[in-house]
Amino acid sequence: MDWEAQAISSLKEANVDLVAYLPDTALSDLIERVETDDYFDAVPIAREEEAIGILSGAWLGGRRGALICQSSGLVNTFNALGSLSKPTRIPFLGIVTHRGGLGDHNLAHRPAEHPLPELLDTIGIRNHCLEDGVDVERRIEMGARSAFSMEEPFVMLLERTLTEADA
Repeated sequence: MDWEAQAISSLKEANVDLVAYLPDTALSDLIERVETDDYFDAVPIAREEEAIGILSGAWLGGRRGALICQSSGLVNTFNALGSLSKPTRIPFLGIVTHRGGLGDHNLAHRPAEHPLPELLDTIGIRNHCLEDGVDVERRIEMGARSAFSMEEPFVMLLERTLTEADA
């Protein structure tokens, strides 16, 4: 099973049925699967900060949500994470491509994305890097379980070695 199928399976296992996303080349197969699967309500967003509001409303309405985006977009959410998600204990699962590291050739990804795990740690957002296709389903499901049981965001960072992203 490819990593995208494992991710879909783990989201369902964790009862995540609402997915807010911003298009990303490395995540296009995952996004397409979410959009075409009747289990999910897929919500395209213009900016990642919007997702924090959407996912917060979903949680308050009794639903579980996930954010799918790339790391530069996740950095855009730091104010919303620090002023809404963390202090009010509103969980979601982030599935985020980790840009700026091994094999990346885009200088725009370098400043914030390379140290993203440390930046997330600094603002108190728990995170885990997925570097290969081993146990993706189990690890994403564990991340979701951590998010919803602890009532706080949890971000899974997908390395290029997993996504095989070219852009």
